[in-house]
Amino acid sequence: MNNLKLKQLFAAARRETPPVPATDFAAAVLRAARRETPEEMPAPAGILEQLNGWFPRLALASLMLIVLCVAADNLLTAASPADSGDMAAQFSSQYFAGPETEDL
Repeated sequence: MNNLKLKQLFAAARRETPPVPATDFAAAVLRAARRETPEEMPAPAGILEQLNGWFPRLALASLMLIVLCVAADNLLTAASPADSGDMAAQFSSQYFAGPETEDL
């Protein structure tokens, strides 16, 4: 759509009379406002109600975390050598003690 058509459309819209609301519009709004009483609005939930609502999700997430940790522990135990203490001692002697000299 080019600018000339757009300007013509806006000019035509400005010349139109705005729609008139219904004669009982204000009364209809007030009736709708009166129908919503404060008793229908929910009271703010306390901490126990919130925890009660969250419990199924928290329990499922905790269970999934426990299963994941147990599975990771089993996989790492199966993949590692029998004695990880020997491996740690070998690593520390190689890298932290420095090179061994044989000229003594």
